[in-house]
Amino acid sequence: MLSLSQRLSRRCFSTLHNSRRIFPVQSSRSARITAVSFRGKKDDSSSRLFTPVPIRPNPDDINVGAELTGGVLDKAEMLKMILQFSNRREIRFLCLENGIDSNLQSQAFTSFRRYCLETDALPADLHVVLSDILQGAGHVDDIFPYFLRHVKQIFPHLECMDDLKKISDLRQPANWYPSARGINRKIIFHSGPTNSGKTYHAMERFLTAKSGVYCGPLKLLASEVYNKSNQRGTPCDLVTGEERKFADPLGNPSKHVACTVEMTSITTPYEVAVIDEIQLLKDVGRGWAWTRALLGLMAEEIHVCGEPGTLDLLQKMCDTTHETLEVRNYKRLTALHIEDHALQTLDNVRPGDCIVCFSKNDIYTVSREIEARGREVAVIYGGLPPGTKLAQAAKFNDPDNSCKVLVATDAIGMGLNLSIRRVIFYSMIKPTVNQKGEKEMDTISVSQALQIAGRAGRYGMKWDEGY
Repeated sequence: MLSLSQRLSRRCFSTLHNSRRIFPVQSSRSARITAVSFRGKKDDSSSRLFTPVPIRPNPDDINVGAELTGGVLDKAEMLKMILQFSNRREIRFLCLENGIDSNLQSQAFTSFRRYCLETDALPADLHVVLSDILQGAGHVDDIFPYFLRHVKQIFPHLECMDDLKKISDLRQPANWYPSARGINRKIIFHSGPTNSGKTYHAMERFLTAKSGVYCGPLKLLASEVYNKSNQRGTPCDLVTGEERKFADPLGNPSKHVACTVEMTSITTPYEVAVIDEIQLLKDVGRGWAWTRALLGLMAEEIHVCGEPGTLDLLQKMCDTTHETLEVRNYKRLTALHIEDHALQTLDNVRPGDCIVCFSKNDIYTVSREIEARGREVAVIYGGLPPGTKLAQAAKFNDPDNSCKVLVATDAIGMGLNLSIRRVIFYSMIKPTVNQKGEKEMDTISVSQALQIAGRAGRYGMKWDEGY
């Protein structure tokens, strides 16, 4: 006839075994439990990050176990029994099988011993088991299921260790955005040079969607999308690092948002998302924002627009998210010619020319020399306020204005529609900041040169061809 504690122990062991939480190691020679040595040098495992949660007994609890067994437990004998239990190698092996490594075991055994000795009213099942063992009707191994229950109370992380490991593994950025991974996203790459209409086609899908977000590199571009969307009858909000504008006069959020890429929400679901200038994934200073948007946007369709040279990187990123990439190629809408000789002198500047400089000093020098030759000049560089940039661009684009020459930095490479006939590089050397934060002088890349030169001969404007 089995005692009450033995019946409880067998039921607990059966439940744990069937759930595969503890099980013996199967050896080729035998099926016995293998003894494990726990001596060794200091372990630097992640379990050292966790501290036990204190369990405070309720003084109002009724000691049901004492009523069932007919008496209280002998503390001295119980201490010997728990020490015997904690010193058994088989028990330590079972601890390892349940995720309780050597770092946690010492804390767990200490906590369990203190809990058993200091609690006046132990849980009834544990009290019965301890009583039977003290009376010789059970084995110390019968304590393990109740010890395991106690350990999971003081170390709750054991119940979700797999999830914790996955969350804390920073080697796979795609896993940082579980909400996006739960959506069957369709990613479409609009690939083409400047002035090819790639962004236009992506924006048409944005405007016809039930909800959408436009992620641009500049406030100017976000503002342009905000204005055009509202003009075409699609209510759209504007979100930048400086301001937020609502299409609704009452301030109710719209289902469409135009924002700078850093302000992109990765917690709001959309039908369509547009990420402009996707080649900036490679940018040392801001590439993180494009990476975050591409991996984290909760959108059914994501349209990314940029240079063909970004295709390989995009494909690799889509492989990490197990998503397919659809590529739509576009050709330039107007011809772009490369001249076979230099400008030589500023006397050869013609209407529609844009001289690109990479420093403010060069901008001021070139502007003064051109003005000294009797020509009016518009100036655009990155440090100008957005309103001033737009005013200078409007001045240069106005066919009735006498200003026909533009001096600018690479700020014209995106965000402004300019009536440029010819792009002239004053220098090909640009100051940059490396990953260490150090300033360097480096030749601009082919991609950057094409981005800037492609502003010449804008489709739908005065000049049909660019030089």
